[in-house]
Amino acid sequence: MTDLDTAAVGALDAPIPIRTLPFADTIEVARRTWRPHEPSPCVPTATSVWYAVTPADAGRLVLDLAGSTPLDPVVRVYRRPPEQSAPLLFLGCASPVWNAQLSLEVSVGRGEVVLLQVGTSASRDGRLVLRVELHAEPASANC
Repeated sequence: MTDLDTAAVGALDAPIPIRTLPFADTIEVARRTWRPHEPSPCVPTATSVWYAVTPADAGRLVLDLAGSTPLDPVVRVYRRPPEQSAPLLFLGCASPVWNAQLSLEVSVGRGEVVLLQVGTSASRDGRLVLRVELHAEPASANC
């Protein structure tokens, strides 16, 4: 479980780094808030925690919220452009409230900075469970 004693830990401007994949974390929802400057496409946001992952290989990033106890978990995925001042590129969202999904797969490139926004759309209690895996693209055969 990530220690979220400091409000800045897991914020958009200080995401929790994911250094190895597969990755799993559990978050106490009551310890998080949503800040008005944070994006919230697909569904409204009550709480959020941010993670950053930079895959070593290209492939499909698989995100799963199964086991979360709030009824309204949400995960959103963004690509951070190389220019830090450019807006985030929204890649997708999964939420039982929005699309009846608890998991999401997105294509990612090697070395791309990918941001994950995990939270709830209304609940302010319970635990969010996040699992992240990378399914690497198979090596192409040269003839």
